[in-house]
Amino acid sequence: MSKIEYILDRSAKRKHTYITVTKEGDVLVKTSLFTPKKRIETFITSKADWIEQTRQKMLEIKNSRLRYYYFLGEQQERGDLDEKALEAYYRKKAKEIIPPLVKQYAKRMQLFPARVSFRKNRSRWGSCSADNKLIFNIFLMRTPMEFIEYVIVHELAHIAHKNHSKAFWKLVATYLPDYKIRRKIGKEMHYTL
Repeated sequence: MSKIEYILDRSAKRKHTYITVTKEGDVLVKTSLFTPKKRIETFITSKADWIEQTRQKMLEIKNSRLRYYYFLGEQQERGDLDEKALEAYYRKKAKEIIPPLVKQYAKRMQLFPARVSFRKNRSRWGSCSADNKLIFNIFLMRTPMEFIEYVIVHELAHIAHKNHSKAFWKLVATYLPDYKIRRKIGKEMHYTL
């Protein structure tokens, strides 16, 4: 077996060694400043089968992304849509679909945002600023409506609670009793999108 190339991320705060495979197929090793290189390489070798399987899966997902895209959780033929056109499509649809849902849930929850805007973001689905401005990720348009509603209620709940306290989750559960199931849908999809 050939030597596995990797990117090393050392931190004084880190106590353990972790391996992740990025969406691009790169192997990222996160470890302490003090972990010897020999121990890192032994660890990588012990995980070689997992790394190869995960890389293969990422490659399949990447190839699938070139042929298809998701809209509201459904796979669609990509055709000749390039990345820029697809992002424009998601932004347009987000502006059509999300504001009426925000308005509907804001009225029910009696929590009103100062503004609603949209952003392209790779890791965060939504956010609520200190002054109650809500920002939603345009890539939410890839996910099912159940998850979009969860993100909207989640961000509206942050108007009342700026943290993830018991009171926050109780408020979310009041309007979406099945929020744990909805949240899981998004987590599962995030891996494939």
